[in-house]
Amino acid sequence: MREHNETDEERAFNDWCEDLLSQPTDLELRPKDGFEVDIELQPLRWLSFGIDLIESRKVTRRVQLAGGIEGPEITSYSPYPVFQMATEIVLKGMWLCQFEECRCLTHSSYLDSETRAKRSEELKGLTHDLIEIVNHVRKIPEYANDTAALRFLDLIERIVRCYYFPPYRAHRARNWAYARYPKRVYNDTTKQSNAESFTRDPPAKWIAKLFRGMEADVDRIWSLQAGLSEKLKRKLS
Repeated sequence: MREHNETDEERAFNDWCEDLLSQPTDLELRPKDGFEVDIELQPLRWLSFGIDLIESRKVTRRVQLAGGIEGPEITSYSPYPVFQMATEIVLKGMWLCQFEECRCLTHSSYLDSETRAKRSEELKGLTHDLIEIVNHVRKIPEYANDTAALRFLDLIERIVRCYYFPPYRAHRARNWAYARYPKRVYNDTTKQSNAESFTRDPPAKWIAKLFRGMEADVDRIWSLQAGLSEKLKRKLS
């Protein structure tokens, strides 16, 4: 039975590859009806997307059940590129919460191009350095006056410093994306190097738990879900 399932899986995989290769080489997905793609400014979408990334951890060990079936995970970790991108997105989502026009965005709300361009440039100005973004978010009064929010931001900074130092200094590189690439350490004085992989990774399940708790706290602080529900009720009434 298992061999039969593997054969079906291999056939389905090959069919999928052939279908992709049959598509036009200049294929581009475009919105319909005159729409254009631009930045999302609804904080809830940023938080949700970032947490989805955080939960895409690398599982290294699972409980082995009878018949070779894999059970729940035992150990897992978040590779630095995953943590970097996910945390940046979540922190910038927290930052967007301070703007009412962003908090009030529904599924079909419209923001003019000038506002989109302004917020987009402000987001770029936050850089890609996680600790620098944390410091920007800390200055927002609603977080500065909330114990749970400050604790989350403190924990994020400690995670970066305890587990991912020094690659977090992304904005100081020629290209911030370099911080996501594999690292090697060098001593140019002694002409030595070492394939240091910074393998002291934080417990991925606990990071996901931390972010889920933060998501609820941010919703509480800004009444995000409640605000959108109230706006929808007014629209329908």
